[in-house]
Amino acid sequence: MKILIQIPQLIFGGAEKVLVSFANFLVQKGHEVEILELYEKGLLKDQFDERVTFEAICSQAYSEKYYASLASVRQAASLTEKLKKSGKLLFSKAVGYRRFAEKLAAGRYQGKHFDLAINFLETESPRFLLENIRADRYFQWIHIDVANLEDPQSIDNVIADFGKTDAIICVAKSALESFNRRYPALSDKTHVIYNFFEKEAIRRLGEEAFTFPGDGVQLLSVGRMTEQKKYLRFLDVLARLKKEGFLFQWSVGGGRAPQQEAIEEKIASLGLTDCVHLLGLTENPYKYMKHCDLFVLPSGWEGFPTVTVEAKTLGCAVMATDVSGIREQLIHGKTGWIVENSEEAIYRGLRHLLEEPALIERLRCCENMEEILDNETKYNELMTLCRPKN
Repeated sequence: MKILIQIPQLIFGGAEKVLVSFANFLVQKGHEVEILELYEKGLLKDQFDERVTFEAICSQAYSEKYYASLASVRQAASLTEKLKKSGKLLFSKAVGYRRFAEKLAAGRYQGKHFDLAINFLETESPRFLLENIRADRYFQWIHIDVANLEDPQSIDNVIADFGKTDAIICVAKSALESFNRRYPALSDKTHVIYNFFEKEAIRRLGEEAFTFPGDGVQLLSVGRMTEQKKYLRFLDVLARLKKEGFLFQWSVGGGRAPQQEAIEEKIASLGLTDCVHLLGLTENPYKYMKHCDLFVLPSGWEGFPTVTVEAKTLGCAVMATDVSGIREQLIHGKTGWIVENSEEAIYRGLRHLLEEPALIERLRCCENMEEILDNETKYNELMTLCRPKN
């Protein structure tokens, strides 16, 4: 099969990492896979199988030629540069930077045919695929729980386009249930396929040596510093526990994101600089997971958190808020510790675990992960959906 997968951009995010595992598995099965970025970043390209190919709508070369922001015009060092950037700005406003790029990209795909075209993130409409890509099947992936969206209108605005696809794939049973409650007219198109994981690669990378800074129970979270992850709320929890005399270190792996500055300021204001460590962006978070005492997911919402699956693959004890998909991964009290999605519940749960180190050790149990890690079953489900309709 020839498969085209559209994604906004290849950055170090959870869904993007899952795409690497998904695409690599498909080419290992003999399929031809092409990744289409809307805005070329390409940060993960070296992690894909060499047989995966890449294309971009707004490529870096295109953006350099046609795009300029108002800020870049103001910052131009010379009049010549200012005029040049002003021309680009006028073009992007009058003609449409993205619209023109899509027209050029559509031309490049004329005469091509795919067996399957996938829109891999719900943050973008599948419209470009539907209108410009010839394919036998069109699938829409949903990586979120729509019941937890702060702005449900973001999905409402593109739901008509989702309805034109042949199948809508949710990454968790709980996410599917929420989607069907909100959009019952599309329930006959919805299916669940868990994310693909390269478990052997995760375990191999986890063997890389790493030593956490400081003394005490080593807590770890991995993820970009966004509102979704609720790190600011978690810092308040840690401040309370530190005042009560608990000894711990919390390390966070992830690149800069909108809340980085606010998080750094709060660490200082709460007096946590000696026990909170921002590790920055890394291509190998698994060395952190392998060597931590307790992996913590304090998120406000998720669709199906990938980092907790990765942590359990490495035998981590996990504490997580009760977000979508987490009860499909963890058995409370046996393979993980699930707490209500509130600051007080997170505080009580973490305090209990810090008081019971033997319990943390027991939570390393990895029972119940077979279905989630079984890529063959997921692949067979995908191939079943790709069969010709009767």
